[in-house]
Amino acid sequence: MTQGLTPQGRFDAGGLSPLLRESVRRLAMGRLDIVGPGGTRHVWFESGHARAVVSDDEDEKLGRWLARRGVLDASRMAIALLRQPDGVRFGTFLVQENLLKPDALTRELEALSVAIVSRMLLEPGEWKFADGDTLPIDAVSLAMTTGSLLAAAVRELPDDADLQTLIGGEAYVWTAQDALLLYQQLRLTPQEGYLLSRVDGTSTVKQLQRVAPMPGGEFARALAALAVTGLVEIRVESALKPLAPPDVTPPPEPALEEAEELQYSANEQREYAEVIKLAAEIRHRDHYRRFGLSPGATQDQVHSRYLEFAKLYHPDRAREPHLASLRNELAEIYSALQEAYDTLGHAERRVRYEKTLGASHKGDTSKEEERRRAARGAVVDANVARAKELLRAGDVGMAVQLLDQAARLNPTAETLLLLARAEFKNPMWSQRALDHLKHAVALAPEYTEAWLELANFWATRNQEARQRQCLEHILEFEPGNEDVRAALSSLKRPKVLRRRS
Repeated sequence: MTQGLTPQGRFDAGGLSPLLRESVRRLAMGRLDIVGPGGTRHVWFESGHARAVVSDDEDEKLGRWLARRGVLDASRMAIALLRQPDGVRFGTFLVQENLLKPDALTRELEALSVAIVSRMLLEPGEWKFADGDTLPIDAVSLAMTTGSLLAAAVRELPDDADLQTLIGGEAYVWTAQDALLLYQQLRLTPQEGYLLSRVDGTSTVKQLQRVAPMPGGEFARALAALAVTGLVEIRVESALKPLAPPDVTPPPEPALEEAEELQYSANEQREYAEVIKLAAEIRHRDHYRRFGLSPGATQDQVHSRYLEFAKLYHPDRAREPHLASLRNELAEIYSALQEAYDTLGHAERRVRYEKTLGASHKGDTSKEEERRRAARGAVVDANVARAKELLRAGDVGMAVQLLDQAARLNPTAETLLLLARAEFKNPMWSQRALDHLKHAVALAPEYTEAWLELANFWATRNQEARQRQCLEHILEFEPGNEDVRAALSSLKRPKVLRRRS
């Protein structure tokens, strides 16, 4: 992985977005503590993805936020705070008490995070970075990426005049030259998308505004959103020739629950398995093999393959449901690709590297690969055994961490099912559990236990049609299963099918 952020520093007004973009570039893993005029805020990162934003200011805490928005009245909030057990997060407690649904909590935390970052955008501040400090496993993780968070924060700014701090006036507007920033999966507004299509590196901010058919306030807000996310760069110099328009494909719309598939497709499952395999192997490949090239490749071939792979393995692809649990693996692959490109894309470095390439090839033998595979297998077996002990003892959080690591190292249907069952014990993890169940049945389409767990999930959601589909699927390969037939005949009565021991 790439290195984390510098341990500490300070920034002027408007300097927050460059700091957060740097966290994306470095695929930062850790906690960023920011002290500014508005108080102290904390941002947790996982592979450059902002997973949570928390403020020490009482006015920016979840309870006050929910009360202001009318989601929870002030009296109920006060009572809930008094009853909140030690060691249980307020949001989790609200879900446990049925005062808030898990999806509603996630939406509110995302909206609160956007509001906090919006207030910070134009403030100066000091920061410290705690490398490797991870978000607690029982905390709600943001679904939006760092780029999406920054863009949404700009759209929340109340005063158009403040936007000039973020875009300037006389400098030239370039499209992003950094593939990691260029291929972020951002959902742009129509104004932002149009403006991005007009950027070619030869027009200043003022010149671009004159040709853009939108009011000044809309123009400034759209350009500021593109600038803070890094999709465009504001530079002093002009491009020598017009830049080609960026090939930016918007991310797919999130699937509605009513349209959600019972399992991932064969292609999605293949891609999932390939990402896991490549993440484990790519550091053991030489720089050419990382791009599927030989030492005789031209610079144009190296550059073209880098852009192709940067898009294919961009960490933001973790927004796609079938890759949702693999952001760290995608980041590991991307980091290895960037490392290779930094060498092969530079003539002198490439010459020096090729002189040492022969020796490195000799060390990468099939015997070494077999040793690595055996070591991974030992870790998986130990993790699964220990997780089962922890589950019997009631330590669900640690068991989930061990099973998650085991499933990443060797994603078998049995391990994924065990992980999903553990995750279902916490209502905040139900979507993660569903994702793992879908991977389990995609890996083993005739694995009855996984289909039963999937049927039970839909039963608890009162989704009878999907529950029926799961049970009917079992009968396709196990027509003699009387328990399943009985469950199908009684579906009109609310019932959760018990697993056979």
